[in-house]
Order: sequence, then C-alpha cells, then structure tokens
Amino acid sequence: MSREQRSALDGAAARRLSGLPRRIYLTYRYRGIRQLLYRTVVFPLRLTPLDRILGLGDDPGHGTVEALRWYRAHGRPVTIVIPSYRDAPLVRRLVAALRRTTPRDRVRIIVADDGSGPEHVAALHSIGGIEVIEGQRNAGFSANVNRGLRAAGDTDVVLLNSDVVPRRGWLAALQHAATARPEIGIAAAKLLYPTNRIQYAGTIRNPRAPDWFDHRYRGKPADWGPANVPGPTLAATGACMYLRRRALERIGLFDERYPMGYEDVDYGLRAWEAGMEVVYVPAARLHHLESATRGTVQGERELQSQRVFWQRWGPFFGPRQVRAADGRLRIVYVTESTIVGGGHRVVFEHLNGLHDRGHDAQLWTLTGAPDWCELRCPVRTFGDYEQLVRALAPLPAIKVATWWRTAAPVWRASVVHGAPAYFVQDIETSYYRDSPAARYAVLDSYRPEFSYLTTSSWNRDRLGELALCSELVSPGIDRRTFRPLAGQRRRTDMVLALGRSLPIKNLSLTLAAWRALPAPRPELVLFGSEPELATEPGIRYVRNPTDAQVNELLNAATVFLQTSEHEGFCLPILEAMATGAAVVCTDAGGNRDFCVDGENCEMPAADVDSVAAALRRLLSDPALRDRLGRAGIDTAARYRWEPALDALERFISSLQRPALTVPDLE
Repeated sequence: MSREQRSALDGAAARRLSGLPRRIYLTYRYRGIRQLLYRTVVFPLRLTPLDRILGLGDDPGHGTVEALRWYRAHGRPVTIVIPSYRDAPLVRRLVAALRRTTPRDRVRIIVADDGSGPEHVAALHSIGGIEVIEGQRNAGFSANVNRGLRAAGDTDVVLLNSDVVPRRGWLAALQHAATARPEIGIAAAKLLYPTNRIQYAGTIRNPRAPDWFDHRYRGKPADWGPANVPGPTLAATGACMYLRRRALERIGLFDERYPMGYEDVDYGLRAWEAGMEVVYVPAARLHHLESATRGTVQGERELQSQRVFWQRWGPFFGPRQVRAADGRLRIVYVTESTIVGGGHRVVFEHLNGLHDRGHDAQLWTLTGAPDWCELRCPVRTFGDYEQLVRALAPLPAIKVATWWRTAAPVWRASVVHGAPAYFVQDIETSYYRDSPAARYAVLDSYRPEFSYLTTSSWNRDRLGELALCSELVSPGIDRRTFRPLAGQRRRTDMVLALGRSLPIKNLSLTLAAWRALPAPRPELVLFGSEPELATEPGIRYVRNPTDAQVNELLNAATVFLQTSEHEGFCLPILEAMATGAAVVCTDAGGNRDFCVDGENCEMPAADVDSVAAALRRLLSDPALRDRLGRAGIDTAARYRWEPALDALERFISSLQRPALTVPDLE
C-alpha cells in the first residue's frame, strides 16, 4: 500500500509529542493556566504504565471535559446494578473505584447475587455503601440482572460487570450522551482490555461467523481514531450499559430465556424496535478484565442462548420489505445539499435513471431541489437530519447514504425498516488533510452493516482494505450534452481547467505549470463557482456555466488540464474526452480506470516541470492532440449510462436480501 493509501485509511492517533507547541497553546487558551500546569506535571507519567492506573489520559479531546461540566450542573441520580456470582473481591474493588469516580450523593449501588452461597453473600454484605439483593438460586445472568432492575426504583440504571475498572468521567459521559435526545434509550461505553487495546466500541455481526456478534474495533489501540467517534450502534454490551428510565419502562426487563450470552444484543434490538436508540459513547472509558485471548469454544448454555436468539430475531435480520404500496421498488438517496458538483450530478443521474425505469426513486435532502440540473424524481426537503431520520425510519425502502455525514442518519433510519446502502464516490478522508478528527469520522462512517456501491477500482480497493466488499458501477456520460460540436474549430492557444480551491484539486499546480510555459502563454480559462481565483492577466474565469456552455468550452480548448492530487473518479476528464479534447492529467487514483498515459491522455508526474512539459508537447503538436482526442472519444463511448443503469438496477434489486445470511440452528 502506498503512503497516500495508508494516510487515507489510517486511524492511528497522532503521536504523543506531535504538535506539542500548538497543544500547549490550545490548552492554555481554552482550559486555563491551572489545567496547563497540571498537564505539565503529569505528562511524564502518561508515558508509563501509571497512565492506565491513574487515568491521566482520560480526556484525549473526545468529550470528557464537556460532559463533566454538564454533569456538575445537570447530573441526575442513578442506580448502578452489579450482577455478582462468587466474585466478592472483584465487587469490592469495583465499589471502591465507583466511589472514586462518581459522586456518592448521586449514585446508589445495588449488588444482585445469583445464589452464590452464605460465605460469598456474607463477603458482599461486608462491603460498605451497597445494597445486596440475595438470590435464592442460581438463575443465570439475565434473571440476576432483573433482580437488580426491580430494586432500582425510578432512576436511570447503569448495568456494570464486577470485572470492570471505571475511569474518570465515565458516568458523566454516559449520562450526558444518554440524555442528549429523547429517543436515546441506551448508552454504551468504550471498554478496554488490560493491555489498553479496545475490547468494545460498538456491536456488529461477525462477518466471518454471522450467527455470532462481535465488537467493533476489537484489538485496536485505545486511542484508535475512528473508535473515538460517538454514534449509533446495534446494542450495548452487558458489561457496561446505561439504561434510561423511560427505556426500562417501555422495553421491560431482560429476557430470562437466555442462559448465557445474547441477552444484551436482544435488549438493544428491543430498544430499536420500541423506537429508542442505542448510542456508543467513547468519552466513557472503562477497563474490562475479560481476557483478549478468551476461548472461542462455546458451552451448551451459550449455544442455547444462540438458538433462542435466532428463533426470536431471525426474521429481523432476514429479507426486508423495500417496496411501495403499489409494488414498485422504493429507493431513497440522501444528500446533505444539492449544490453544483460532479458527485451530485452522478447521484441525480442514478435517480433519474431509476425513476425512468419505473421505480419509486426519491431524493431526500436538507437544501431543496437542485436549480442547475434536471431532476425528474420527487424531492423531499428537511430542516435537519433529525427530522429526516424520523420521517425515513418507518419507511420500507432501500436507503442510500451518499457521503460520510449522511451515513449515520441513513443507518439509524434503517435499523428496523428497510435496507441501508452507501454510495461511496470517494474516500473522503482526502478532503480533511488538516483535521484528524474529520478523517476519523469519515472512516467510522464505513460501517460493516452497509451494502456498498462505488465508482472506481481505486475506491473499491480502498474499501476492500477496510474489509468491505463493494459493487463497482462507473458513471456514464451524457453523450447528448458532452460531444464534439460540428463546425466549431478548436483554438490553438487555450488551456481549460476546473477552477476550484479545494486542496485536493491542486489548482496551485495548474497555475504554476501554466506560468512555466514560454511567452506568449496560451489563455488559461477556469470554470466553476469561484471567480476570485482568477487574479492575474491571462486568466479568465467562467462562472457557473451550464452543461451546454461547459461543452462549448471543452470543444474550444486546445488542452484540458486536471492536476488533482486525488479523485474518486474524475468525471470532468471523461467529459473532456467525450468532446475530443486533448487531456493532460495527473494520476489521481480514481481516474486510472480510463486514463492511459500516451494512449488517450498525457499523465505526467505531479510536479511543475513535468506538467508544463506535457502542456508544451500538446500545444506544439497538433497531430498528437488529434490522436489523443480521437482515442478519448473512443474511451468515453464505453461509459454510457444505459449499461451503467443496468448494473445499478441489479445492485439495487439485490439489496432486498441481506448480505449476511440468517443461520439455521434447528
């Protein structure tokens, strides 16, 4: 894997010493001198094993401080329920840790014993500050949890295993997140192995053994960036589960038919079915003493729980209803906006094609119908994502996320009804070179529960490196719009380029290569929506041209130039080829599927001298321009919308059945 590819997919946190001067400045500015002095004193200890013991690194910038501030003002009483079976030493240690990390006046502790016997019960009673609920028989985990839940009164409840070690701010973070929206019913913390690697960061089905469930990011380092992104999850692990009182009242007690295992996943799914959500809260961190090398052989009680679970939930994970009342396949694409852009153009072509083929295709967005592109399908507009999710959640449909910020809303709206898909036109980490947090959020959006559709081999390979399978459907070209114009002669002194300031478009290289050309330089014509980019003589900017006007520009250009650092596909190059324009472009990853250096384009190295040299060759050689232009027309002819829509329709139709099968355990 290249360094570029590693960077695009890397979720590792920055090294402890990286950016230290800026971190010192930001700590002083936003946290004050006292916090800066404290961090200066304890920083050397964070490089030792004492970091884990003392909890010195409990706020890596993921919400703990904000939650503590909120909790001091708004925290509410909770009851902590600890199921216990012959583990009094662990309970004693946990209770001591709870007293260190939570306010005594807001926390009641109940220990529910599962028939451990007189000696063990006596040991529990010797622990100060707790209430012990004695079980007369060993009834199993779920029944024992219910003993504690019945005794909890009318407060929220936190279910904790006796073998967890809470860290500073854990309860504040959980309660802050759990009460953020009324529909949240359950909150789950990040759990770490004693080795400081992740044990739990959300619940997923195990793709290699889909009859079992697994924990997302299991085995990654504690500070793995994508695991620090809060968001929805299928279920919370019973080792640490925050239950809001309204969720308990709506969902009820744990199902006691599960002798061991699956009861926590069952409870999470019951929450989703009841209209309540489960959220993962990485700012709440606890160590879990469960071994990372725990055996994989299941006993009869676990296998019995598995049978109970799939008898109950098999239909939930089976084929989904995704058709409208009239029988048509319903497909909803979700975008945040509809502004001018190649990615939106492809989405709208998908929708138009599916609509024209008789499907119930719809666009749901936050900004209204586009005014720059014909869209023949219905458009629904919402004020924010929460409104959109509430409307989309009950709808039987295939629900398609179209960029990373739409992924979580689409997934939330697909847990109970419909089927979620993710149309990935680019690995969008490349847009956020200076924001690790944004890159981690992009990577976290690639959930294993989605079915993936993408536009290029480069994207498909990157998703594959994340262990995600995807269907490749390349965009088509509207040959009625982008075509050679009869009777129009090409200029011999015009370089045309897309004028966008987005860093990955690398406009600075375009400008520098043009400036390096000998005088008299050709006119550089830029087009797009940022006319302020044309700041010097010899550069002309065409603002917001229509498709027809872009086609005229492409037919007039001597050379079309694209110097992007990265593209998920790069449709403008293909549109230029469709007109017969000679193309100079850098290797941007996604354009490798159709750009062949020396055959249908010039693909120089991404430096000023190489790009300028390629421009000089084409500007001075009409025969070379003609040869590359004719080859470009042949290339573009292979990218027609009809076969692309055929492939899209097959993919969409396949989503009526889940990618992971439901096990038959009879």
